[in-house]
Amino acid sequence: MNPLVSATAAAALLLLPGMAGAQGTPLRVAGTVVAGDGERVVGADVRPTGSATGATTTDDGSFQFIVASGVIRRLVVRRIGFRPETVAVEPSAEPLVVHLTRTLQMIRPVLVTAEMNEFSPISQVRKRARESGNGRFLFRNDFMKMNPAQFTDIMRRIPGVQIVRTAMNPETVWLRQNRCIPLYFLDGIAILGLPLDPNTVPVSTIEAIEVYASAALVPPEFRGPMSAQGCGSILIWTRQGERRPRRNTIPTDSIRHLLDAHRVFEPGEVEHPARLTTIGTPTYPDSLLSAGAGGTVVLEFIVTADGRADPASIGVVSATHAELVDPVKAVVADAVFVPAERDGRPVAQVYHLPFTFTPPPRP
Repeated sequence: MNPLVSATAAAALLLLPGMAGAQGTPLRVAGTVVAGDGERVVGADVRPTGSATGATTTDDGSFQFIVASGVIRRLVVRRIGFRPETVAVEPSAEPLVVHLTRTLQMIRPVLVTAEMNEFSPISQVRKRARESGNGRFLFRNDFMKMNPAQFTDIMRRIPGVQIVRTAMNPETVWLRQNRCIPLYFLDGIAILGLPLDPNTVPVSTIEAIEVYASAALVPPEFRGPMSAQGCGSILIWTRQGERRPRRNTIPTDSIRHLLDAHRVFEPGEVEHPARLTTIGTPTYPDSLLSAGAGGTVVLEFIVTADGRADPASIGVVSATHAELVDPVKAVVADAVFVPAERDGRPVAQVYHLPFTFTPPPRP
């Protein structure tokens, strides 16, 4: 994604031909809000002046709304952390660019490198794929191109795999000529006891799959009990192999109301701003790592008076890649902060935390 303007944010406004400024004719207004370094800005409020009609930019920075009167004179764009801007709107085919000036000073970003993820589960899967010819390896970037609805849709494309009907499941995976169900591992843990129906694992959560057709081919750490070895093993690795972050339930508008009510403060309103002390390492998304791509994310959340990020408030200000959002949300939920101080006591503060992902140099 190329930056549109330097050190600013920009919004591209689209007025549909033949509708702009026509009194009484409904007008659709659509566009995007983009940070100066190329990030799509999420949660920006976009609306005509003096109007309740408008929209909030979505995860890809886009917005659209209808002006019933067909007339729009000025447009206001607001976002916590940026100075509000009001601009005149002229009926034109040319996109309108709105420049926003950041008011929250950005702190030093949390740096994430490929080396920091060297021993992550997916990195180890890729290492086995490079160094071993014993199994078949499938990665999200490849199998999602098939638009699979369930796990067996992926497996039926693998040579030597049979999808059969059994008394237990309508679709069961057999490897080679084996007449038994393979041993499944989910994020490295053997599923013993009742047979696993792999179609209960949502495809959207799977990052990689390893398939070993016989016990002789399975890495020693994934062979399981002797009774299960004759059927081979299938290893399913979910995205990051860790819990998914909760969806934020305190959106930007609600944070703005908390600021107005002085229940939460901005950094400039406190004597000692909140300070990050401990945070885990976000998982570098395998899809970006394998493509040699980096990126940035800025998260917004409330640091409570107890020095923790309110998990319900963790949202996105901007991101270059959607794949980066969940890994950083997951580590922020467990991060530790020194809380902000105002009038000698700890208080809640809105906090913007940037992350920079740096891929390894190309050989």
